[in-house]
Amino acid sequence: MKARSGRHRRRAQPKSPREIALNVLYHVDRRKAFADLLLNRALKDGELVPRDAALATELVNGTLRWRARLDWVLGRFVVAGLDTLTPWILNDLRLGAYQILFLDRIPPHAAVDESVKLARKYANPGAAGLVNAVLRKLLREGDGVPDPETVISEPAAALAVAFSHPQWLVERWLQRYGEEETRALLAADNRPSPVGLRVNPMRTDRETLRRALAARGIQAEAGAYSKLSLRVQGNLVPAGLPEFEHGDFFIQDESETLVGELVGALPGETVADLAAAPGGKATQIQEGRSSRGFLLASDSQPGRLTRVRENVKRMGVENVGVVCADARVLALSRPVDRVLLDAPCSGLGVLARRSDARWRKTPASIRTLLPLQQEMLEAAASHVRPGGTLVYSVCTLEPEEGRGQVDAFLGRHPEFTLEDAAGILPPEVVTDGCLLVTPHRHGTDGAFAARLRRKA
Repeated sequence: MKARSGRHRRRAQPKSPREIALNVLYHVDRRKAFADLLLNRALKDGELVPRDAALATELVNGTLRWRARLDWVLGRFVVAGLDTLTPWILNDLRLGAYQILFLDRIPPHAAVDESVKLARKYANPGAAGLVNAVLRKLLREGDGVPDPETVISEPAAALAVAFSHPQWLVERWLQRYGEEETRALLAADNRPSPVGLRVNPMRTDRETLRRALAARGIQAEAGAYSKLSLRVQGNLVPAGLPEFEHGDFFIQDESETLVGELVGALPGETVADLAAAPGGKATQIQEGRSSRGFLLASDSQPGRLTRVRENVKRMGVENVGVVCADARVLALSRPVDRVLLDAPCSGLGVLARRSDARWRKTPASIRTLLPLQQEMLEAAASHVRPGGTLVYSVCTLEPEEGRGQVDAFLGRHPEFTLEDAAGILPPEVVTDGCLLVTPHRHGTDGAFAARLRRKA
């Protein structure tokens, strides 16, 4: 018998937002997968309406963001201990508890009922009974759960649970910032980040774009530090927006836009962007110069360079060459006027945006990256002509990866000097001559950048 043609096959029912969220949480937990990649793929495959896609996104990001606090609360209701639960049931409980404790707009009984259904599907009736009992007990007694800071005596441990961050990171920040500022930073990490838009001045201006988005029901406000930036609260899905397809804007946090402005490329100059994917800063540099000046965009991963090419085309910039090469071994025929190195880093400045990252990072995440950053910085410096500049940037707040790398480099290379970023960027974002923005002080992602000039 011949198989039925595709048009006669029964179409699989899309998964619910909660089921999609549970699957993402499970694979992040057990397989160390990246939540944003999994979620984007699942939302595309699930064909959810925008409201349900937004709910799935909120459930994933919120449950991951508050995982430590959720586990602490759930541990008071699971007598045998959370370590006795299967990964499916543990993440199902986290998902249900997040809805009960943090989402006022979802009826508690709906959170319980849907969690029980998922437990029955992904485990067994016994596990479903446990989920039902635990979440209903949480409903009855949840208001009586004490604040972690009132029952955990050690300050770093208490803050780690209360604000749901790894304790080792809380300890680092307490030592550097003190308690008051650490609390502010932890709180900022737990607030959903605005979606940053960088205006393409070749196509439009900020106010025109803001009005165009408003006409589509998308409320955007001007960035605080860059005239190219807009901030949109909520889950913006740019695909399909005519303004996005036309290249009127790039999805880019204001902190990244400030790095592009620090490069300060002039018409006629040659620039090398040595870790260019996905092409945000590369296209920004070329937008400011139209067709006058060449930019070489390199990256070590071919797949990521595909996105660079797509974005170069979408944003309408010219004179961009794309090459696949590790920055440490890239060979150029001659030195260039400006080099940008956006180095691989721990990413501890973007924890608000990457809700799963806080649970993947360890102190070793910083240590293992330091030699790579140093090697890439050395290679980048070799391409700068006398009188030219090198911008080194990272999206982390940790000094070893930022100012520490720069100071060590300057100690090895007296032919370079640090240029004061205050002459280029707003003084509010400059500390000791370098760009330094943090979530709690500036409302942006955390980032560091320094501009170094090679003596003529």
